[in-house]
Amino acid sequence: MISTYLSYDLVNRDIKGSLDRLSTSRQIARERDYYDANIGKVTSVEDFLKDYRLYSYAMKAHGLEDMTYAKAFMRKVLESDLSDDNSFANKLTDQRYRQFASSFQLSSGTAVVQTSRQIDAVIDTFKKTKESEAESVAVETEYYKAKIGAVTSVDQLLGDERLRNYVLKTFELDTKYWSRDHLTQVLTSDLDDPASYVNTTTASDRYQLQALTASFNFNAAGTLDSGVAVQDADQISAVISNYAYYVPDRTVPTEANLNRDYFESRIGSIADVDDLVDDSRMLNYIKTAFGLEDVTLKSTIRNILTSDLGDPNNYATTFGGADYEALAAAFNFQMDGTLAGGTTAQTAGQTAQTSAQYMVRYDDAQEAKDAELFEYYRSHIGSMDSVEELQSTTTLYDFVLAAFGFDADDVRSSVIQQVLTSDLSDPDSFANQQKDDRYRELAAAFNFGADGQKSTPRLAQSEGVIKQTAKDYIIVKTRFGKDDQRDAANKEAQYYAAQMQNVTTAKEFLADRRLVDFVLDANGIESEKVTDDFMAQVFASDLDDPKSFVNQLGDHRYAQILASFNFDGKGEIVAAESGIQGRYGREMTDYLYLRQTLEEQVGEDSGGARLALYFKRMLPEINTPYDILGDTALLEVFRTAFSLPSEMSAMDIEKQAGIIEKNLDLEKLQDPTELEKFISRFTSMYDLENNTSQDPVLGLFSASGTISAETLLSIAQLKR
Repeated sequence: MISTYLSYDLVNRDIKGSLDRLSTSRQIARERDYYDANIGKVTSVEDFLKDYRLYSYAMKAHGLEDMTYAKAFMRKVLESDLSDDNSFANKLTDQRYRQFASSFQLSSGTAVVQTSRQIDAVIDTFKKTKESEAESVAVETEYYKAKIGAVTSVDQLLGDERLRNYVLKTFELDTKYWSRDHLTQVLTSDLDDPASYVNTTTASDRYQLQALTASFNFNAAGTLDSGVAVQDADQISAVISNYAYYVPDRTVPTEANLNRDYFESRIGSIADVDDLVDDSRMLNYIKTAFGLEDVTLKSTIRNILTSDLGDPNNYATTFGGADYEALAAAFNFQMDGTLAGGTTAQTAGQTAQTSAQYMVRYDDAQEAKDAELFEYYRSHIGSMDSVEELQSTTTLYDFVLAAFGFDADDVRSSVIQQVLTSDLSDPDSFANQQKDDRYRELAAAFNFGADGQKSTPRLAQSEGVIKQTAKDYIIVKTRFGKDDQRDAANKEAQYYAAQMQNVTTAKEFLADRRLVDFVLDANGIESEKVTDDFMAQVFASDLDDPKSFVNQLGDHRYAQILASFNFDGKGEIVAAESGIQGRYGREMTDYLYLRQTLEEQVGEDSGGARLALYFKRMLPEINTPYDILGDTALLEVFRTAFSLPSEMSAMDIEKQAGIIEKNLDLEKLQDPTELEKFISRFTSMYDLENNTSQDPVLGLFSASGTISAETLLSIAQLKR
């Protein structure tokens, strides 16, 4: 007769090979295929319990086959909130129930219009869009300056799309629906002739059209007279200045440079303080340079500039202090507003300092407004429940459109609604059918469903899996009475839960070793022994391909880890599977069904070997003596290994736990060598105790076995 240990070792030495051979069984493949094909269609506990074939498959997988009849009990298990330590499944000491519940997803997660990452992304997109607009102004201006001098006809100007758009935008004219004939007649009009085309047009933009005509020197034929340039220097400067001022919605570097050049070219010719403050462009320049508010009155600036800083009671000191004094000191006006003979409004040094301050501060006011807008967006976007509500909240909606480079006046709200309700996983969705990438980016920034209501965001892991992984990590780190590590474990769990909201690709996840180590540790794997390259191969694997890297590993936990993420073959997030169970739970259930079947088959020849395999499989779930007391099979392994009588189950529950604690060092058993020593001891004692032709072990895997009803009740009521 083959010894129990040898029967165990024949299977244990190549668990994967044994499982692979078993998986080819026609009956097992048929049950697995039915389960995989149909479990995703089940959307409620009621429907799951009604489909006996699905229900019994899952129950057997988790070693709960003898509890299949107890549907009301299992309903309570399935409906338990595993994040709540006081929920029904968590109150049961037998960890198989918690594992069973964790393999299902009864909640689709929390519906939010945007995650914190999406909010940050929209704000970053807004910033980048504004930076891009500023860069575009600079690029298009340089193009205009380089090309306009070579233009010799209206046709040439209008035929160059970039030049044409630059000019039209400068004068706030339509760049999309323009007429060549109309613009030609405008550009060839004689402004001095009251009967000319541009002077007689009834168009609402007549003033802009007249300004356009005045900015070019075309003759009636649409060409240039001999010796006449298309624009003189002043005309070019005016067009460029107007473009920089009107096109962007804020002061950009191009405009700031033009303002600086204007100030520096004019300051030397200023004769008195009125010359300065009566020039609105100069006035605004010095307000900005010295950090004064836009609403500061011209008279106030005049009073500051004519202050006598030698008098302690002067205007600047009395009414503004250091800020006003700095402005007064930057100019050389006398108290009557004039300049002393031989004195200029500013010295070269004063001008340089003023310009330096302007170039630093020209966008301060806008940055302050942006900061307020960002804070408003962060504070209010979470209260939006639907696309309709977002679109009716003007401040938020306009901000979102601006972030993605859309003008509220140019894009229909119905189009944006179709974009925001698009399913990006569907190549035929509205957003995916658009040639403009901004539509897809906009759709990805929000979590609206097809009905326009906020829904669950796409996450690298579902909300339930994130919570379960965090809880498993805390259990692993604080098991065996290591409560001193609880604070550190909780801190890591908080980091994980927060960061996983922000992970959008497998590459991002793998790049954060802290996250990777967390997942490995939560699954009972020593993270320090796993390399980055190894994990990269795991996440590059195809779970559906038996020959892929992860499926060739002897440790199934890596496949379970991969299945817990919602990444596609490219490592990008896809929508989590709908239904009562996703890929993660299905992978767990299929593996456990196969493993359970293998152990049952081993048990047909050797009940002791089955017990040994079961104990090894369940060891990661054994954290306290009560976990053993709540499982008849685990208790039998312990009792047999230490030659304890079955009558011990009738003892007080705390006394039973004390016996286990005294004889079995659970922490020490985490060492594979120590575990094998224990299993060797158990199998030897099992052979001595069960030297009979009839194996008594089969009754140990039921819900009650030899444990008294009182003991089971006591265990079930214990809090972990």
